Amino acid sequence: MATTTLKVPVELRDRLADQARRRGTTLAGAIAHALEVAEEHEFWEDVRATMCTPAARQELTAESERFAGTLMDGADPAEDWSDIL
Repeated sequence: MATTTLKVPVELRDRLADQARRRGTTLAGAIAHALEVAEEHEFWEDVRATMCTPAARQELTAESERFAGTLMDGADPAEDWSDIL
């Protein structure tokens, strides 16, 4: 595996080392974990920014209403699935 050297302030290196020690990993592992957390946070921020707008909520509500009538299409309301669920 190719490696590289990063110059970081001593305080940052010490914080990374502390995280690595607590997680039982290497500095690279601590950096990778921090990046994964940041990427996941960014993903969910993007989701909230696009799915939580008034227009998106209105579209989801309209779609739910459009399909609500299909929930019981041909289904017997007395049918019992408890033996397999």
